[in-house]
Amino acid sequence: MENITNMNIQQMQQQLINQISTVNNEDILRMLGEELTYSLESHTDLATMLSADDLNELTMLANEPPEKDTMSLSEFNNIMEQWRMK
Repeated sequence: MENITNMNIQQMQQQLINQISTVNNEDILRMLGEELTYSLESHTDLATMLSADDLNELTMLANEPPEKDTMSLSEFNNIMEQWRMK
């Protein structure tokens, strides 16, 4: 698939049409339709609907390293073993 930043409008439209035509999942199609409808009808930046505290929290969470709240497999197995003994 070509990088979308190197495409003109018609190429982007065609790529999206091609992608959507292969989707058979009703939930995905519904989500795409709702997102497109919202984007076409509303030009509201959703971030403006958040309080300053909510926006700061969301930004902080988005900037956390992905592995922040993870544990190793051995830690998980140890916890599960203790849980099974109860």
